[in-house]
Amino acid sequence: MVQSMGFGIDFGTTNSVAAVFNGEELTAFVDPNNLPHPSVLWYKGEPQPIVGREAKKRIKDFGNTPGNKFITSIKSQIHKQEEFEIFGKPYYTWQFASEIFRFLKEDAKERYPGYPDMMEAVVTVPLYFNGKQRKAIRKAAERAGIAVKTFIHEPFAAVVGYLFADPSQVEYLKEKRENILVFDWGGGTLDITLVKLDSGTIYEVNNQGYPDKSGDYFDELLMKDVIDTFQQENGITPHGFRLEPGIESILLHEVEFAKIDLSRKDNVSILLADGFYSINGKRYPLFSDISRRHFETIINDDIQDAMSLVDRALHQAHLQASQINQVLLIGGTSRIPLLKKQMRNTFGTTKVIEIPNADTVIAEGAAIISFYDWPPELVRPICIQLSDESHYTIFDKKTILKPEFAQKGVVFFCTDNREGEGRLIITENRGEQGHQVKEIVSVPVSNKLKNIYTERVVADFRVDLDVILRISARGSVEGKAVYLDIHDLCYGLRFA
Repeated sequence: MVQSMGFGIDFGTTNSVAAVFNGEELTAFVDPNNLPHPSVLWYKGEPQPIVGREAKKRIKDFGNTPGNKFITSIKSQIHKQEEFEIFGKPYYTWQFASEIFRFLKEDAKERYPGYPDMMEAVVTVPLYFNGKQRKAIRKAAERAGIAVKTFIHEPFAAVVGYLFADPSQVEYLKEKRENILVFDWGGGTLDITLVKLDSGTIYEVNNQGYPDKSGDYFDELLMKDVIDTFQQENGITPHGFRLEPGIESILLHEVEFAKIDLSRKDNVSILLADGFYSINGKRYPLFSDISRRHFETIINDDIQDAMSLVDRALHQAHLQASQINQVLLIGGTSRIPLLKKQMRNTFGTTKVIEIPNADTVIAEGAAIISFYDWPPELVRPICIQLSDESHYTIFDKKTILKPEFAQKGVVFFCTDNREGEGRLIITENRGEQGHQVKEIVSVPVSNKLKNIYTERVVADFRVDLDVILRISARGSVEGKAVYLDIHDLCYGLRFA
């Protein structure tokens, strides 16, 4: 069913963007400088924070000033359940995230009055985000008055935004067959997805990722190097060395800009003249000159690890680099010259594409999916391996990943209960490549030998609103149900 208007949201670690598609025109809601909104909150004594560009600009001025508190990279902490105190008032991470969703909604309404209010949207998530993280994002969006239609993987949304931005190309794409690799390295995550475009369908073939090594991680590496150099040059021992939290935030802010500049320049400098560090009554300024070559030595091992993930994705998909038609570089970290050089060496210069709208393409892809109301479908059947090594299909290929379509209850019987457990071996049918084990669930049963039809396991399988496969299983031991979530499902869309 085609909607009159489709909204998409890319809630990012570093930047966040909303977009809208009406079937003809695709619009990203960016700031007046045509840049995405920084995912930064600035509390300055009032309950309502300042969000976005204005907040980020003020970190250097007020980062170490009493009465000011800055929140950054909240997406990377969204899974945390503990409270954070702001001027004596407790907040959860999802509440901080909600302020970003609220800001995106209000900014779109204020600066684009011709569009209706953003009441619902397709929201993108990294590949590794589990049920707890997705629930927190859904809660944050709903608190801002935005219903989440569904979640879509960020690199997959990027491909949709790249391919379907021009509605006149849809008919052409129905006849197209291509292998596309998306390399999405942002502030919080590295996600690598192999996508196949095949005669009216687009689907994920293989997913790889680094949940912890990303732009923020590189900022921390560079900041540590800057501090180490500062200590050596000034004869300051690392033992007991501690920066004030505000000064550390200011330095991290300056390091981030230095890292970004090193993608365009050979050398950059960081200067914090006043009150960077003091000890025994002596105050030390910071001046650091950083070369691109030096930065590349710091991150080289991580770049090589990222390229190894690319190799793994190709290997598991049984594809050669020569079989990839396009490589899309998404995210700020993918702009690092050393990384781009490695990608071009692997795939060839003409195949590696730096998308001009890389900052907004993920949100735009989500808006397109929302407009056409394309539901995610399962790419490969989910099965249970039986005791004779045959396989029972739980959800077949092309099952729509929504609760009303993907739920099933099954009764199994344990053929050998001597160890007091029944084992549900959950597999993914990869066709000619055979079945790949995804998870093994151990369900408590009685270890008393009776007969094969006594020790049974009742299992319920369902895909919830967060596109998570939830499994609950109960054996013959009362009160000992087992629960499992599978969030790394490969999915696709039919657009023909």
